[in-house]
Amino acid sequence: MLSLTYNIHVHGLFNAVLAPLYAGSTVEFMPKFSVRGIWQRWRESYPINGTKAADDITVFTGVPTMYTRLIQAHEAMDPELKAASAYAARQLRLMMCGSSALPQPVMHKWESITGHRLLERYGMTEFVMAISNPLRGERKAGTVGKPFPGVEVRIVAEDDSGSDSIGVGELCVRSPSVFKEYWKLPEVTKESFTSDGFFKTGDAGTVDEDGYYIILGRTSADIMKVGGYKLSALEIESVLLQHPAVEECCVLGLPDENYGEIVCAIIVPEVEANRKQKEELRPAISLEDLSAWAKDKLAPYKIPTRLLLWDSLPRNAMGKVNKKELKKTLASDS
Repeated sequence: MLSLTYNIHVHGLFNAVLAPLYAGSTVEFMPKFSVRGIWQRWRESYPINGTKAADDITVFTGVPTMYTRLIQAHEAMDPELKAASAYAARQLRLMMCGSSALPQPVMHKWESITGHRLLERYGMTEFVMAISNPLRGERKAGTVGKPFPGVEVRIVAEDDSGSDSIGVGELCVRSPSVFKEYWKLPEVTKESFTSDGFFKTGDAGTVDEDGYYIILGRTSADIMKVGGYKLSALEIESVLLQHPAVEECCVLGLPDENYGEIVCAIIVPEVEANRKQKEELRPAISLEDLSAWAKDKLAPYKIPTRLLLWDSLPRNAMGKVNKKELKKTLASDS
């Protein structure tokens, strides 16, 4: 197996580096993330009218933003290059995605191009991996799968009222791989565990009818309390990404005197929509347009009431948006 990886932290270090090396595989690194370089490397591994290379890539792992960029690059290719790229990607044995929630539209689009339903799972530095979709079996879009053998997962709901979902709460994990303590931080360690030894992940989640876990986001950044309802920013983002004029989006809750928080959507318009916006001197999408489009897809209290159009989303080296900082900035500007 030859694995190609870019990710760091638990997903990259353990799933993409240490596990393959333990299995006797070769891991190939590239100097920096390059959509052109990745597609080219796959095409070199599996030429559409030739013999596969001796050093062909068999496994690829990345974060959601990487797959979004790869999709965008594929859509911009000419028909011949598109076909060769899709053929090459289909020959890989496995493709994984981790580090943050994968929007369902991205998963479905990637599957339509490459035939791969990305393998998602859930882990943290404090316990490595705890939950996973199966390597062989049904990989359910929008979920991170079921707990590994020997891993216990509990959802602890808040005592306060106002939840609009049953069984939603903080994910807590207990397993042999859970860390012992934070270095020289006894009070933080104590606060991070329940009385019976479950580690509090800080992530909100729920379980579907088949026992697959769904991550709703960080309790501190992705769970909004709007007019008595607890809403998942990730759920709303997944719906908004289906709009043809939306390339990327970020949903967060902003302080509001009447509702506690309001739903704010930051949208990066799709390239063609952005071009028309500049030519016609009008927004690529208005709040009214977005509300009308979303009314059959989201409950009324989940539809954004504030809309911002940006050229890009500020991301860190992991491709994640720091919602806490964004909320502070936008709240101070209000």
